[in-house]
This record gives sequence, C-alpha cells and structure tokens, in this order.
Amino acid sequence: MSVVYVHVGLPKTGTTHVQGRLWRNRNHAMAAGLLYPGVNIEDHFHAATHLQPERYLDWARPEHAGAWPAMVEQMRQWPQRSLVSHELFANAGPERIRQLVADLSFADEVHAILTVRDLGRQVPSVWQENVKNQRCATLDEFLASVSAGPDAPGDEPFWEFQDYRRILADWSAVIGAERVHVVTVPAKGTAEPGDGLWERFLRVLDVDPARLPEAPVRDNSSLSASQTEFLRRLNTRLQPTDVEWNRYERLVKNVLIHEVMSHVDGGAPIGLASGQLDWVVDYSDELVSAIVEGGYPVSGTVEDLRVARGGTDSPPVTDEDVFDATLDAIAEWVKMSTIVDPPVRLKTRVGNVVRAVRRRSQALRR
Repeated sequence: MSVVYVHVGLPKTGTTHVQGRLWRNRNHAMAAGLLYPGVNIEDHFHAATHLQPERYLDWARPEHAGAWPAMVEQMRQWPQRSLVSHELFANAGPERIRQLVADLSFADEVHAILTVRDLGRQVPSVWQENVKNQRCATLDEFLASVSAGPDAPGDEPFWEFQDYRRILADWSAVIGAERVHVVTVPAKGTAEPGDGLWERFLRVLDVDPARLPEAPVRDNSSLSASQTEFLRRLNTRLQPTDVEWNRYERLVKNVLIHEVMSHVDGGAPIGLASGQLDWVVDYSDELVSAIVEGGYPVSGTVEDLRVARGGTDSPPVTDEDVFDATLDAIAEWVKMSTIVDPPVRLKTRVGNVVRAVRRRSQALRR
C-alpha cells in the first residue's frame, strides 16, 4: 500500500536533527520500506516554498520549480511509505493543504506528522532563532509580542508556525484526525533510552531505529543566554541597511554561530522567569486539551507539553556576562581560523633578491 507522510514541523522541535538523520540514512530507509525523496536535502525546502510562492517569493525561484514534481514522481513510483519533511509546511493553510494532498492523489493514504515541544522551551528557542537571523528584539519585547495569543494583531509570525491547535485542525479537515500524528519532544531530562524524539518519530513511520544507524552531521546548535545577548547586541550594528543578508548568513550564521560559538561553553541556557511564565502555562493547557479532545494519535505523551509554574533559577544576563561571551567568541575564532599565506608578489621577490645581494657584498668588503 502506498502511504505518504508529510512532516510539517513545527519549527524548533528538532526538525534539523530529524531531517539530517533521515537524509544520511536514506539508503538504509529504502531497505526498510521508507522513501525519503529528493536529489538534494534542500529539495524538501524548495517543495515547501513552491507550495506557497506568494508567501515565500524570495525563495520560490524558477530554477527550483521542478523539485516538487520530481519528488512526487519518485513517490509515485515507490509502492510503500514515503516521507516529505519541512517546517515551512506548518503554515500552509487549508487551501494549500488540499493542493498538496491533490498532488499526492496516487497514494492510498496521506498522513501528516507534527513534532511539538512545550511552550516553556519553545518560546525562548524561537526568540533565539530570530536573533540568529539578524533580529534585535529583546526577550521581553518578543514575549510582549506573542503573549496575547495567535489572534492578536502584530508582525511577529510566532503563532503562524506554533499554534498547533490550528495546524492540527487544518490538516484534519482535509485528511481526517486519525491520520494527523503528534510526536512530542521529550520533556527535559525525562527521555528514557530508546524513547527520544528520533525513536518516537520513526514509531509513526513503523521503522525500526536500528535499521537507520547513521547519526546526523550537525544539528542546529543552541546558544547560551549570554551568547544570545551578545549576538543580539551585535545585530544592532549589522542590520540589513548595514550588511546584506547573504553576507550576514555566510559570516555570522554559518561561521560565527555554527563553527565558532557552538564550540564554546557559554554558560546557562535561556529560560523564562516566573513572571514571564504564567501565560505560557495557561495557554499550554489549552493546546494540550485540543490534542486530547481532537483524538489525534500521539507518539510520546501530551504530559511532555505541559509547563510547570515557577520558571528558571538562572540569574539574569549581566553586561559582564555579555563581555565574556564576546571575548570567548573572538578567542575561539582566532584559534580555529585557517591562515593562508598571501602570494608573494614579483616585486617583493625581486626586492628580496636585491637586498640579499647587497648584504653579501657588504660582508665581502669587511
């Protein structure tokens, strides 16, 4: 039987880890009856952007328009289970979901998978990701923009991707609630051996984790609270009017963050204090109720999505903490940077020869 699973995120729920591991294990997966289609791992991204070209105009470029049709054809030829995965599917909306499911009409069944993490970790994680992408808002400013819930007006797209009550309803309206799966990210420090996010995800696909042994090359590394505040302050000097996104992405995101700061112990992670947490606790309970009442199949437990009151005991970040994070980043960059000797110019070589002859002549006269 042909079954296609569409993993729609949510963003910041371990999607980079899952996708990277799936790609590295794609040959093993086929042997286990699962197709992870595409010529390149980026094809899943291009598929998601071309489903919503009006929303992702800068990314839905003509040269990548063939990625989704090619993946569809691969899945059409595969008689077992297939999986498409990208978090930009999370905000597709009913019309685009129907379009995607129509493209998959050859399949006997279409299922959706949502990976979901508790809001207590999700909110600061999304804020940090914003900072990694050239944003300057403080955590308090970010909280003020999202705490009113998904129906409040504003420019911050947090709920567009994180309101899983709406996303579950959108997908279930098209394919049925029984085919919309929730995979919960284990609560911090609670995962037992063999019951992490990876194992829970593969459980939905009916794939034995032992058959996909390759680990991912790199995850989307998290920064500490002090590192994130250093980067946020750096961003105030690196806005799009100062440096274009391509340069920022290459130097700051790919090198400074992923290759330098990720190798430095920056101290305590970001956490929400008790005063910041009350609305998160209340809204988390509403979202969990939507899963239970909707009858969606769950891999893991919805208790992982509840948030306890009390907040973090981590002290606030001081200017000294930020200064230390800055020095650590600079020092690590110097230590790891590869130095390439510049080519010696012809004029310099000639000058060196002339000076050597002069020194030899002077030595013979003495």
